[in-house]
Amino acid sequence: MRVKSFITALGISSALIFSAASFTSCTPKVTEEQLAQLDELRRQERSLNQEIANTKSEYAKLEKELKARQAELEKCKEDKNFVQGKLQAWPNVWPDWSPEQPKTEEGAE
Repeated sequence: MRVKSFITALGISSALIFSAASFTSCTPKVTEEQLAQLDELRRQERSLNQEIANTKSEYAKLEKELKARQAELEKCKEDKNFVQGKLQAWPNVWPDWSPEQPKTEEGAE
């Protein structure tokens, strides 16, 4: 029992010592090359953000134009249906008016 706990304690302590040594060996200094790379990445980020904003505004314009065209299409469909309805009832396009035959006077001859 004691051997198991001793081995476990030894394993945990060696893991702690190893991790502490590996974490402290890293230097927190940033090199000039890394700064230059960071600046380049920031420029790319600004460029991409600008491109995204331009694309979104273009998308909004296209959506607005599409809605306008769809409204035009609906108006044209309504006009077409109106004309087709009148064509189907062709001789009697105006239902409140009925053509009468001109009256001729038979007794005038």
